[in-house]
Order: sequence, then structure tokens, then C-alpha cells
Amino acid sequence: MELLRLRGVLECRVWRRVNRFTVEVFVGRRKSRAYLNNTGRLEEFLIRGRKGYCLPGSGRLPYRLFAMEEGTHGSVVDTALQARAFEEALKRDSLPSLKGYRVRRRNLRTDGALLDYELVRNGKELVVELKSAVLRLGEFASYPDCPTQRGRKQLEELIRLSGEGRKVALFFMTSLEGIRGILPNGRADPALYHLMVKARKAGVLMLGANILFQPESSSVILLQPDLPVFLYPRTSVFSTWPPQYLRA
Repeated sequence: MELLRLRGVLECRVWRRVNRFTVEVFVGRRKSRAYLNNTGRLEEFLIRGRKGYCLPGSGRLPYRLFAMEEGTHGSVVDTALQARAFEEALKRDSLPSLKGYRVRRRNLRTDGALLDYELVRNGKELVVELKSAVLRLGEFASYPDCPTQRGRKQLEELIRLSGEGRKVALFFMTSLEGIRGILPNGRADPALYHLMVKARKAGVLMLGANILFQPESSSVILLQPDLPVFLYPRTSVFSTWPPQYLRA
């Protein structure tokens, strides 16, 4: 399902990451700089010579790198674009786990953190924190790809809100071909993994969806609207526990 149609898309090739928000790219034969709206390491994507996709920049940099080549598609790494796709899917009732919900507020400030959304359905609220999970671990998408103090703080706040009786959810947006679900990356941030286990036990919903960029139509498509999030050893997708990614 097409969610978004993008204009002015240009192919590029990665040269190097300059800092958290800037990547040097080649557009044609010309080296330039592109804004990257993702604070993750993205080491498996930002490889010299790898094809990416840019939009015209709207700030001090001439381009905005929003996707990286992923099989026959593009992996959407721009977290703002992921959020736009999430909102469009929500508006169209294309996310089975959130059917009927609409955005009431963005950037919800609570006592302990800044969270992405307050949704509402039939007068009932749902607080949602959106996370980008574009690290591949075999047949799974994973989050995070580096330690994240902000992510831990937000998860602690979701646990607190759930304990107060509020309905809360952690929603993972991924953008990878051929995945079966989402896993926490315990190797990158063991404390966050344990918080995720605690959060699920506390009643925090854990949901996910998979989007991809389709180069031939310059569109962002919804590939898998309802991806499972796996945490526990009893989950049948693992033949052994802990899975390889959690072993020392």
C-alpha cells in the first residue's frame, strides 16, 4: 500500500559520515553534504559507495538523505519520514493494532520525558512512543544500534504511566526486506533490553510495522502493517536462548 509520494528524489552514493546529522554524498559526480535525521550509528548502511536516496534540503545543507538501498527497495532511515508514514497509515486505519485511533497531540511532555503521541479512540487515550528499528539481525529488525540514555528514560516513563493506569505503547517502525519481527538489541544496550522486558510485564503494548521506499514510483509503501515484537525465551522463533545477538 502506498502511503506517501515523494517529489524530487535523487540517487546518491555515500562517501562518509561527517557527524551525527551530516553525511558526505556524491550526487552524480559532485560531492556534497546531506542532512541525516537519525542519531543511530547506521553502520551497516553508511558504507562508502552504497547507494542512497536524497531529497532537496530545506536548511543549510543542499540535500536530505532519507533512505538507503535495501535489496530492490530503499530502507527509510529518516525518522521524521517514518513518523509521517506512521501518521498516514494511522489516518487510513491501515495499522490493525491501532485501528480507530487518531492523533490528538504530538510531542507529549510528561513529568519524566517527551513522548511522541497521544492518540484517542472513542474518548480513550493511548500514549505512543515511536522508535526506529532499522538494524538487521538475521530475519529480524532490531533497536537500538547503540546505547541510548534517552530511550531508557522514555521507556521508564512508559512503565510509570502504565503503572498509573494509562494505556501506553512502544511502536517500532522498521524498513527492511524479508523480516519476521522485531527484537531488542541487548548487546547494544543491555539495560534497555531489561527495561523492555519489565515494560511488557507492566502492560506496555509493543507493536511494529514495516515500510519501504519504492524507487520506481518514488513512494513510501506499507509492507507489513502488524509486526510482532519478540522478547522472551519461550518465543518459538528461537531454537536456543539467548539468541546469538545476546551472547557474549
